[in-house]
Amino acid sequence: MPPLSILLVEADRDTREDRCADLEERGCVVTPAATPAEGLEAIVLGRFDVVVSDLLRRSRGGLWLWREATALRPELRRRFVFCGSGPVFDRDEVLEQESFLITPVSPATLWRAVLLAVHGPQLQNHRSSSA
Repeated sequence: MPPLSILLVEADRDTREDRCADLEERGCVVTPAATPAEGLEAIVLGRFDVVVSDLLRRSRGGLWLWREATALRPELRRRFVFCGSGPVFDRDEVLEQESFLITPVSPATLWRAVLLAVHGPQLQNHRSSSA
C-alpha cells in the first residue's frame, strides 16, 4: 500500500513542524503549508489523501480553503481534518462532512482522525467487530 499523502496547513511553525514529523514517522508523505493560500496552491499542483488544517479564523481561513479545495477536487470532501481551539462555525455544510479536533491535539488523536478520513466507516466497522 502506498504511503498516505497529507497536506498539512498550519500557521504556527512549531506546531506545523511537530505534526509533520509525527506523520512522517508514521510513514506518510507530508506537504506543509503555512497559509490556506499555500495549501490551495499545493492542492492545485498535487493530489492528497487527507488535508489537515488549522481553522484560521480569517476571511481566507480554513473554511475558505475547504470551499475552494472541494470545488477543485470534490474527492477531498470528507477528507479534511480541522484543528482549532473551539467550535467557531455555525451550523454549516462543513460540520456535516468533516472532522474537527479541539486543540491541543495529541499525535494519536490526529492519527486516528486521519485514518477515519481515509478509511471512513470501514475502519469504524472493523474496530467494532474486532473489539
